[in-house]
Amino acid sequence: MRILYIVRPFGPLGGMERYVFETAREMVQRGHEVAALCRTVDEASVADSGVEVIKLQPKTAKRGWHDRYVFRDAVTEFFADPTNRGRFDIVHSHENTIEQDVTTEHGPCTAYGLRLKPWKRLDFSARKNLAIERQKFHGPNLKALVSCAQRVQDIAVREYPHLARKVTKVITPAYTYLQPVAKDPARRPRVLGFMGRDWKRKGLPKALEIFSTLRREDPSWTMLIAGCPADSLPANMVRALPEGAEILGRTDPQDFFGKIDVLVHPASDEPFGMVMSEALTCGVPVVFSDQCGAADHLRSDGLRVLPVAAPVADWARACSDLAGLAFTPPTPRTWSDAAAEHEELYTRVASLNER
Repeated sequence: MRILYIVRPFGPLGGMERYVFETAREMVQRGHEVAALCRTVDEASVADSGVEVIKLQPKTAKRGWHDRYVFRDAVTEFFADPTNRGRFDIVHSHENTIEQDVTTEHGPCTAYGLRLKPWKRLDFSARKNLAIERQKFHGPNLKALVSCAQRVQDIAVREYPHLARKVTKVITPAYTYLQPVAKDPARRPRVLGFMGRDWKRKGLPKALEIFSTLRREDPSWTMLIAGCPADSLPANMVRALPEGAEILGRTDPQDFFGKIDVLVHPASDEPFGMVMSEALTCGVPVVFSDQCGAADHLRSDGLRVLPVAAPVADWARACSDLAGLAFTPPTPRTWSDAAAEHEELYTRVASLNER
C-alpha cells in the first residue's frame, strides 16, 4: 500500500510523535511505500527510516489553536492538487485535518473537556479548538478512528456518536523501550520517582503530598523529580519543596529508573502513560491513577491503579508496599506489533475506498 501520515513534527520528539514515527518506519519494513506530510522533521532520526518526507511551509502561529488551523489549511491546499491525493491508498492523520481516511486520537477530545468544564466555552481558543475538532471528525473521507487507549476511544465515541458507525480500533503504543535496570540488593528501597514534563496534569502536586506522607512515616524516603526543569515549575513550589526531594529536570529515562524504587503517577488526565510502561519494563513498580489510559492495557504484579481522588494516605501505602518489589514485567509489545494492527486496519479501509 501507499500510505501517507500527517503530523506537524515528524520524528521521535514526544509521545505522539514517536508513535507516528515508529509506526511509519515499521510499515516501511513491512514493504509499504510510506510518506510523511509534516512541517518540521528530525533529520537525524528520519535519515535511514525509508520514509519519504514532504514538508509544508506554513509559518508557526503563537497561539495553539491558531497553529492548528494554519497547518490544517496547508494540508487542505496540498490535497487541492488531485495528483497528491491520487498518490496514496491510505491517508492517516494525527492532526486536526479534514481529508484523511483514518484519524488517530491521542487524548481525550476537546468536546469532553468542555463538557466537564462548561465555563471554558467562554474562552475563544477553546471554541476554536472545538470547531476544528468537529470538522476533523466529520471529514468527508473519514472511515476509521484509531485511539491510543480504550479510555480515549470510549470518550470520543460518547462525545461524537456517529463515530460508532466508523471502523474503530484501539492500537496502543509499544511497551518495550528500555532494558531492566540492576538494583543493589543491599540497599533499602526508599526512593520515590515522578517523571513528566506536563507536571500539573500528571499530578506532581499530589505526588509531593504522597512523598511528604511517606517521609513522615519514614525519614529515609527521598524523591527524584524528572522531566520538568526547576525553571518550568512555579517558584513557590520550588521554594516549598519537601526536604529529601530533588528536581533533576530532563534526564535519560534508563538512568532515572535505575535510581528509583517506585514510580508514582497520580495524573488527572493521561491519554496512555508511556512512562509507566517504560518503568515496568525496567523492573520499577508503578502506582498510577485510573485516569491513565494504560490502566486498561497493562497487566503486571508491579503496578497498582488507584482512583485519582483516593486519599493521599492510600497512595503512600501503595507506594510503600510496592517499593523494591521484584515482579514479572508486562507481556512485551513492540512497534512491529502496533504496525501489524495498523496494516490490518488499512487493508479494511482500502477495501472500503474501492467500493
